Amino acid sequence: MTLQNPAILMWLIPLAGIILLLYILKMKRRDLRVPATFLWPERVEEIRANALFQKLRPSWLLFLQLLALLLVVVALAKPQTSQKGLAGDVTVFVIDTSASMSATDVRPSRFDEAKRLTLEGIHSAKPTDRIAIIEAGPTPRVVSPLSSDPATEAAALDALQPTDAEGEVGEAMRLAAALVGGIDGARIVLLSDGDFDRITNFSRGKAAIVYRPIGEKDDNLSVSALGATETPTGRQLFCGIKNHGSHPMGGTLNLYADGKIIDSIVTPSIAPNSQWGRTIAAPAGARLFEAKLDAADFLKSDNYAVAVADPNASLHVLLVTKGNLFLERALALDPRVTLDKATDVPSTELAGPGSGSYDVVVFDGISEQSVKARGVLTFGAPGPPSPVTAGSIASKPKFISAEKKPILDSVDLQSVFIDKQMSVKPKTSGEAIAQTSAGPLIVTSQDQAKRQVFVAFEPLESDFPLQVGFPIFIANALDFLTGGTTGNTLAVKVGQPFTLPITSEARLTSPDGDTTVIKPTGSALTIREARRVGEYSLTSGGKTQKIYATLRSDRASTIGPEKNIDLGGGVVKASQSPTRFADCWRPLALLTLLVLAFEWMLFARKS
Repeated sequence: MTLQNPAILMWLIPLAGIILLLYILKMKRRDLRVPATFLWPERVEEIRANALFQKLRPSWLLFLQLLALLLVVVALAKPQTSQKGLAGDVTVFVIDTSASMSATDVRPSRFDEAKRLTLEGIHSAKPTDRIAIIEAGPTPRVVSPLSSDPATEAAALDALQPTDAEGEVGEAMRLAAALVGGIDGARIVLLSDGDFDRITNFSRGKAAIVYRPIGEKDDNLSVSALGATETPTGRQLFCGIKNHGSHPMGGTLNLYADGKIIDSIVTPSIAPNSQWGRTIAAPAGARLFEAKLDAADFLKSDNYAVAVADPNASLHVLLVTKGNLFLERALALDPRVTLDKATDVPSTELAGPGSGSYDVVVFDGISEQSVKARGVLTFGAPGPPSPVTAGSIASKPKFISAEKKPILDSVDLQSVFIDKQMSVKPKTSGEAIAQTSAGPLIVTSQDQAKRQVFVAFEPLESDFPLQVGFPIFIANALDFLTGGTTGNTLAVKVGQPFTLPITSEARLTSPDGDTTVIKPTGSALTIREARRVGEYSLTSGGKTQKIYATLRSDRASTIGPEKNIDLGGGVVKASQSPTRFADCWRPLALLTLLVLAFEWMLFARKS
């Protein structure tokens, strides 16, 4: 036990002296004549009280009064007792739900251990303590706000689920600091294995940081690479395995093509921090390859990988523009697209011998050039290779008609306002699929080597980017230019939100069979629920597409627990069970009242 204000104990001496002085003071009485003294019994105490400096005789009243004084002074000194536990007066538990927390070196898992420690903190909290819970997952969120309701906190904790994705621990810690950083004595408790990137731009404010590490071992293998390529001898499938642990490990690798096993390989013992790879012949017609690793490691989510052989499953797009955020966003909405931007076409991508780096080139208000890409989308500025010849500029044209083509599916051009449109004439290879009073609005062209789409106005010269149909048109145009369809089979990074140009309600079925209803926002459907590795089914408008979520992250696969973490430029050391101090003056105050009550009853009885 410790005292916050031990100096106040010095008051015991003068205050106890005053009580003793009151007991030995001479009582001043006036003389009074009486008829006979035998009428008055002897009053020894009164005689002694009139005698100065008489020795004190034992008195229960004096003992009780001195005891009450002692209790009051000690209570004012604010005694404290030290207690072990994660929770304090105001506590935010930040629980890491990233992939590495699913490791099973701690039974049943690191994540379950984090929940157990949090539940212990909730149950050990005092009635006046306030606790909040924050999930440090792909998207940090407040699971339970600050409250003094253990039942609500426990229910929110029970509903928390792990993920197979990388977590945003830094953002979660900043959220916790914003919640309690201004409260004296607040505590932020991070329950994690420390396997996350260095946290910068962090200020804890007045809160104390407690890092409770979870995890013991680092044994883990992962499927680090999987891909198919065409070679002169046929299609080849390559798969790589990496050992992220500190001990040699091996396992059994099973490879599948369109759901059928094509090879099973027993890997050799792979040295720590080393990789092993194998290339095999793959079926020519297969479109989906899967790798499943069976190993005695502690993390299973990175033992699975998918490679989509469909050339349209991944598109490398170059946007040649002076600046158009609307067009950039519409292209980025398509999960197949990897987007690069430039103000001019690189010389390596201009038409000529060899193959280019891009599947599609988009010209935004910049004159079209001959490129190596198999698809070209041009807005408002035709060039020599365009499927149209340029004419004059028309102002505020009126919409006339549009043909029923896949590229215009779910796109309403009639409501689009166009300020300026170039009057063009299609070439022999061009087909006008939409018309305005100024002439052809959209012209398409295709042959065996190249496909083109020409739009006779720049997006920023209209309100088309503000329309629901704009990102849908971009997705449809990419389908046309690549000869594929949107999202027949998609491979995405687990936990990373992605958007599809879908305007109707959709149902997402997870690998566990759980179904989630997702409603679109405007012209797009944003999916954030792919937080576990495996195969998902998305059903919308009577159509079903497969989505495969995989984990490819060296950071997440390196599961060795960190003893210390770098937080905002400072090192926070691990703490197994921090100490908190609890005030115990309240029971002393209650005991004082009881002593005074007993003293009063004794005095009244004696009187």
